[in-house]
Amino acid sequence: MKLYFPLVRFVAKIMAMKKWKLFKKSLILLFPVLVAVFGGWMLRTETEFFVIKDLQVELELREHQEALLVSLKPDIEKSLLALRGQNIWSVSLRALRDQVVEHPWVQAIELERRFPDRIFALVRLQPVAFLFVDKKNSIFPILENGEKLPQIKTTLAPAAPILRNNNILQDKSLLKKVLGLYSEVPLFGAFEKDNIASVDYNSVTGLTLQLIKGDIVVHLGSENIQTKALQVLRVTDYLQSQKQKARVIDASFAKKVLVRLRKRS
Repeated sequence: MKLYFPLVRFVAKIMAMKKWKLFKKSLILLFPVLVAVFGGWMLRTETEFFVIKDLQVELELREHQEALLVSLKPDIEKSLLALRGQNIWSVSLRALRDQVVEHPWVQAIELERRFPDRIFALVRLQPVAFLFVDKKNSIFPILENGEKLPQIKTTLAPAAPILRNNNILQDKSLLKKVLGLYSEVPLFGAFEKDNIASVDYNSVTGLTLQLIKGDIVVHLGSENIQTKALQVLRVTDYLQSQKQKARVIDASFAKKVLVRLRKRS
């Protein structure tokens, strides 16, 4: 027992020396890291090095929106110009994002710092469902959520079906219903977006589309739109194989598709 406590004290001293040596070794290894971190922090506040000098704005291209993109880009860039001259660390990307998204045409924006002095912005525009054309032939984009945007020039209008029925526009619940029905239409074949000239709705024939090729009026009813649209595609393919042309294709019925042919010239 007499040798026990001195032995414990001796071992403790050895352990303490080893810990001190290990601490010193770790400190030597960590010193450059600490210097780099401290230097980086000091440089972070250096206004000249991290001052924003360049703003790069890219707009995500949707189909047939080229002219609109060219028109909107300067307006969106203008909302970001106030960033120039600010410290890249002090800029709140969240506040900036909220500010830009307030633009009626902006659906979303992705922002990122590109050190040391650049902000990159990728802007996504709102998808247009319809183009409402009033009695004066003024054009107002209607978004997929039913929001009506300010009037735009004809040259800037994206490709979208024309809506002329003001009753649909004024009745928010009806507009929402028409948008929902239209979203079920498979946009290929005869129903390619470029081939749909106009859209309408009434309680009898339901959703009605005017197709450009062949100048065909298609009634799709108020339910099972996708199924009925696929039936119409099979009819158009058959008519094409038979070299016949339809004037009206009525698929609003539950179990049949009515076709009114054009008279052969």
